Amino acid sequence: MTISWFGLSSFKITSKDLTIITDPFGSATGLTAVRGGADIVISTNPNLDWCNNFSSISGTPFIVNGPGEYDIKGAFIMGAQAENKELGANTIYSIEVEDIRIALLGPIKQAGLTDGQKEALEGSDIVLLPVGGKQVLDFEAATKIATQLEPFIIVPHSYKIAGLELPLDKLDKFLQEMGGKNEELDKLTLKKKDLAGDSTQVVILKPQR
Repeated sequence: MTISWFGLSSFKITSKDLTIITDPFGSATGLTAVRGGADIVISTNPNLDWCNNFSSISGTPFIVNGPGEYDIKGAFIMGAQAENKELGANTIYSIEVEDIRIALLGPIKQAGLTDGQKEALEGSDIVLLPVGGKQVLDFEAATKIATQLEPFIIVPHSYKIAGLELPLDKLDKFLQEMGGKNEELDKLTLKKKDLAGDSTQVVILKPQR
């Protein structure tokens, strides 16, 4: 499996037979609009222009845009309701592909996970976690959720990067809160057998343009 990042909460998850794109955004964000082909598009907030640029995705992808359970082309996806009073109702997702479970948290803003949300995301190997504060989780709330889920890998997203015109903070406070150790990659490539150990690793992905 390979995971790459476009910016905000938009990722491309590629397995042997499947491509998933999450939260495709348009150019109104200040970033180059997300483009590419996908079998599945997952939107955490289909009413928010950070997450709903479906027309730029080529092919005929299956669109997942709310709570429920979905079994599509070998991917098992489960969505649960989440909060953001400023940006509107959100869905958080557990995405299981190639026996690897990924938790996708989009532009949510809440103090931590509820028992129901934690149950939906329990056992996540990788957590895609917003950390930029302002309109999404701040570094303290993000750290609390990281502690609740205890994944092998955390990939932070939705923080200030070059070109982004949305009011988000930089990444540094979250990294300090997590102990300062991290790895920076163009993309994350791994198999289930690579996920081992007792500690959580923070992986910073460089945005793809």
